Amino acid sequence: MNFYEPQTLIVVYKDELHVNQLKKLVETKDDCDSETAIGTKDGSVQIVAWTEKIWLKQKEKGNINNKVLFLGGIKGTDRLIPVIDIVFDQYGVKYGWAGNQAIIWIEPKALDDEESYKAFLEQLRALPVPKSLKSGLTETYGVSVKPAPGKNGFWTALVALGTNIALATKNAFSNKKLVKQQMLLFGIINLYNKDLERFMRA
Repeated sequence: MNFYEPQTLIVVYKDELHVNQLKKLVETKDDCDSETAIGTKDGSVQIVAWTEKIWLKQKEKGNINNKVLFLGGIKGTDRLIPVIDIVFDQYGVKYGWAGNQAIIWIEPKALDDEESYKAFLEQLRALPVPKSLKSGLTETYGVSVKPAPGKNGFWTALVALGTNIALATKNAFSNKKLVKQQMLLFGIINLYNKDLERFMRA
């Protein structure tokens, strides 16, 4: 039982798919036990989702005291990025934070060739996520990823959609919108698993 108020994280987004995936990660009861947390400690973070339009209106009022996470190229973040302390930089996906503001952003040119994209996709598939997300990720983003260990500590096998992975990779690579979505998803899962708790406590 939790005897504390969850900390609010405002997530500013353009694509609702991404904020929904982050919410599922944060809200999933995935901790192994009371001493071992996966991602953020269960129940410790409450996400408030704002569109870019809502963010710009609230910013004008100047009364935002919560932690803020920007997903992608939100208007005005080009001025934030130069002062960000980057803590993650792989395959054109970067994230970091300065004070109460964090951002995940992508540089699609990093995956301009199929070999780079294939290497990226292998890393994306290897990421652990809660079992509750696995089917949705496969259907939405064209990737299957490794489910995180549940409270019993066992890993669950996950079968990728499609039998011809090489053909699936080629087809996905030609869909630039899908590639960008996958890149941002890569950043979201890595942030949750590695650094979101640290950002919330900073």
